[in-house]
Amino acid sequence: MADVLDYMVKVYAFLVKVGRRDLNTLPADYPIPVAEYLASQVEPQPQ
Repeated sequence: MADVLDYMVKVYAFLVKVGRRDLNTLPADYPIPVAEYLASQVEPQPQ
């Protein structure tokens, strides 16, 4: 199992957001971290 690279999570998240990739087509280690990253972008952060 490969390590998940933080910068690739952001790259894949961008590609999913603009419609160039789908969560189902990402490499095996990335769908969950990318989904969590995208969710953190739309959910309000606690203060």
